Amino acid sequence: MMTQTDSNAAMEDFAGRIGPWLSARLPGLPKVSISDASEPAQGFSSRTILFTARWDTGEGAQARRLVARIQRDVAVPMLADVFHQYRVMRAIAAHSAVRVPKIDFAESDPTVLGAPFFLMDRVDGRVPPDFPSYHQQGWFADLTTAERTRAWWNGIEEMARLHRIDWRNFGFLAPQQETAPDAVFYLDRFVGNWFDWARDGRAFPVIAEALATLRAAAPPADQSGLVWNDARLGNTMYDAAGTGVAALFDFEVATLGPPEVDLAHWVYLDEVFSENFGVPRIDGLPRGAEAVAGFERIYGRPMPRFSYYMAVAALKILILSVRNYGNDKDMGAPAALPDFLVRRLEHYLGEFMAGR
Repeated sequence: MMTQTDSNAAMEDFAGRIGPWLSARLPGLPKVSISDASEPAQGFSSRTILFTARWDTGEGAQARRLVARIQRDVAVPMLADVFHQYRVMRAIAAHSAVRVPKIDFAESDPTVLGAPFFLMDRVDGRVPPDFPSYHQQGWFADLTTAERTRAWWNGIEEMARLHRIDWRNFGFLAPQQETAPDAVFYLDRFVGNWFDWARDGRAFPVIAEALATLRAAAPPADQSGLVWNDARLGNTMYDAAGTGVAALFDFEVATLGPPEVDLAHWVYLDEVFSENFGVPRIDGLPRGAEAVAGFERIYGRPMPRFSYYMAVAALKILILSVRNYGNDKDMGAPAALPDFLVRRLEHYLGEFMAGR
């Protein structure tokens, strides 16, 4: 475990490296000083370091609050490239007004910081916490029921803007793809690939059979676009009031497919962070028919097969539970599949099949 002394030394080393590198990329090559460098809790695919860069120009002193996302060694192939997120976020910014952090700097040479990285602007705001769950305590739980509902729907509105971007603007996610990516594309390119890695040669009949059933019964896609793939309150930053969206982030595993994939994941993660943890579900977060009706209003089209995508979300989260990630964010894969996740998969799969 890293001590405070080790952490301070690491931040000093980071500052000594990133300052000259950033200087070489600014007009006039000003001397850049780095302050307030800190490293919060790690994500799965990259290290995150927050810092402030300061320099002088002919127009006076400049300061920019930045976030470094640095590639880490990970066992999961789908998380192995920090520039996957970089390319996705740059494309989002280039083709929409979706609120994502601005990215101006990137480096593929690992000798600078020990691994490839990119820098993005730091956005001020608040994020609903995963641990302890936002259903249980924290600033989001302290909102009124009406405020929580407004925040939830504002997140969906921002996500809808993300889904309106033409999928062809993300061609690097599916080279040579000529037809709009549908549910089968998503299951094959992402869910199936993740399962192949996660099972590591082991047999999981419940998962294999569900994947085959969903693939065979896939409905046609009424809309295709970017799939955020980790759409949830915990990846949405809100403004100081707690209801307006300040930014969407964490696009490490973004891919392509129907928007319903993200909408179902958003709803399903509310269940995971409440019922799965034995925490009462907080008031104000829509689900079931109420949620679908709101999605249909925002997206301007019916979503009669939404239970299919709830089953896809349940399957994806179940797959994430079967193998350790091989880094210091170890998930602690269980000896047996988690009962709650299996039951939810069976519930939504049964609901979809019964309504066909």
